Amino acid sequence: MKHFKVTLVIISITILCYHIFKLVYLWADIPERIAIHFTNDTPDNWGPKYILYIMPILGIFIWFLIGLLVKKPEKLNYINLTEANKEIQFSRTGKVMILIQNLSFISFILANEALLRFSVGTDSSLPFIISLTLLAICFIAPIYLFIWASTLKY
Repeated sequence: MKHFKVTLVIISITILCYHIFKLVYLWADIPERIAIHFTNDTPDNWGPKYILYIMPILGIFIWFLIGLLVKKPEKLNYINLTEANKEIQFSRTGKVMILIQNLSFISFILANEALLRFSVGTDSSLPFIISLTLLAICFIAPIYLFIWASTLKY
């Protein structure tokens, strides 16, 4: 589990550093007012460019909050938890929580990257699609864990 966690943290930090570099590098090219809400791919609400700092800060905050849950997997609710299977359930739940922690963080950063790219007039579809895909994984992983735990026989 340690290797899994370290790998995801390295990927998360790398993506964050890349995004911060790009945000600082493109700051002068970003207009003072940027689109912050879209309807049918058309901007319909505008805000200051400083809004581009909110998602990374929110992503870091959520990353730390989920990290608190990762430290104490025994405090979560389980299905079919017995003395015989509690260690494997704690281990798998820890892995799923680490996955959700890092993928949700990366999703926030990539959604912000899409907003940044849109603001400077470059293609923003790839980071947005990846962001939505990672969010879908964040919702599917606990469902998989739930199904797995409900089928345990010991």
